[in-house]
Amino acid sequence: MNAFVKNLDLTSKGLWVPMTFSILLLLFALFMKKKQLTWRELYLTYGVFGFIAWMLDSITGNMFDFYDVGNAYILGLGDFMAFSFIPSSLAVIFLNFRTEKNKWFMAVLFILISMLFYWGTKWAGYFRNKGWSDISSLVVFILAYCLILPLHLRIMRHRDRNN
Repeated sequence: MNAFVKNLDLTSKGLWVPMTFSILLLLFALFMKKKQLTWRELYLTYGVFGFIAWMLDSITGNMFDFYDVGNAYILGLGDFMAFSFIPSSLAVIFLNFRTEKNKWFMAVLFILISMLFYWGTKWAGYFRNKGWSDISSLVVFILAYCLILPLHLRIMRHRDRNN
C-alpha cells in the first residue's frame, strides 16, 4: 500500500494545477448544455483525444525527453489526470460551442486557454522544459483547434454510403 501511495506522486510541486484544472474541465464538459455535440460525439471525442494526448506525451515527453511533468520517474495521479482529461475536455467543450460563425473566435479563445494552462503548469513548477518551448506548444494548439478538431468533427459526422 505504501508503494501505491508513493506512485501517486502526491508530493510533486504544482500538482494542484493539473488536478484542479482537470476536475473543473471534466465536470463542466459533462454537465454543460449540449449544443453542437451529441452524447455519442462527446464519448468518441473523449476517447480519440485522450488517446492522442497519451500518444503525444509518450513520444514527446518520454521518448524524446523534451519535458518532465511532476516526478520525472513516476507516472503519478497528476500526469494521469492532466493527459486523460484536460485535452479531451477542452476538445469536447470547443466542439460543443464552435459554430461556422464563431469558428475563428473559438479557435483563438481555446488556443489562449491552452497556453494559459501551459504557462500555469510551468509557473507552478509541475511542467519543466527540457527542449520543449512555448512556440512548440503554440504550434500544437493551433494545429489542434484549427485543423485536427474540425477534421475530427467532419469525420465523426460523415455518413458512410453503405449505412
